[in-house]
Amino acid sequence: MFLQDQLQIAGLEGIWEKIGPNLKHSIKLKPKVCSIKNSLSIIGGTPVATNGFKWPLNSKKEHLSFIAQINVEDIKPSDRQGVLPSQGILYFFYDAFYQPSGYENEHRYSWKVIYDEAKPSKMVKIHCPQDLETRNNEVTSVFEKLIFHEFEIDFHSEYTMPPYESKFVKSLQLDFDNLWKYEQFYFDKVNQKPHYRMLGFPDRKMVNISMPHICRRAANGMDHYPLGYSGYSLPEPIDKNEEWILLLQIDSDLEVGMAWGGEEMGRIYFWIRKQDLLQKNFDRCWVILEV
Repeated sequence: MFLQDQLQIAGLEGIWEKIGPNLKHSIKLKPKVCSIKNSLSIIGGTPVATNGFKWPLNSKKEHLSFIAQINVEDIKPSDRQGVLPSQGILYFFYDAFYQPSGYENEHRYSWKVIYDEAKPSKMVKIHCPQDLETRNNEVTSVFEKLIFHEFEIDFHSEYTMPPYESKFVKSLQLDFDNLWKYEQFYFDKVNQKPHYRMLGFPDRKMVNISMPHICRRAANGMDHYPLGYSGYSLPEPIDKNEEWILLLQIDSDLEVGMAWGGEEMGRIYFWIRKQDLLQKNFDRCWVILEV
């Protein structure tokens, strides 16, 4: 069912003309129906990469958990914005043991996005580092796993909606009844689990804090503080290249073994500045954990 039809059923048909042009195109990730051995687009498991691939470490010299890899050729037909590379592999890692929030500048060593521009040929399955296997075997709870079950993924185009507390929705000046309907409609959609996506608006439980704003502050050396903090802040960006883009959203999924925030079952979001994405500078990604 199209989003316009869903809004009509929810009693929000009157806002479509305003909200329709402000949707963001997204690429939704779903489990592949027909499995292919050594697929190059996977969530969980271990990477498929060229010989000499170096598994990244955190600041304590411990190996990060492997989250996903994306063969960008698989998603090129769905990248309507044309911001992703045209070939190569993206590898995503995160510190699943400490699970940093991304609210502090020192968290920058707790994740890694690696881009291999080479064409995907002569790649092999990479063995999991011994220290990561040892630490994973020591955990007793399904909410503490550091190595995850693997599944191959397909990609589907999807439009995403602005959060109900966003500046755009506030600019619509909806009356209380329509605002309440929009809030319920928004959370009914984003609370469906699991949600994996690239680009577009993120699916969020909490929308009263701007994740791009947190990324900008933390990446510039200014830790984020709770609401009401009266300290210094960064001005809103003028250059659109400073815009932060959702590179990858990974949901909690116990079938895979992922539980972000433990029993809170949150999500992690990999963000990148538009200019860094266009320049393939993936070392400057930022991650936010939201529970």
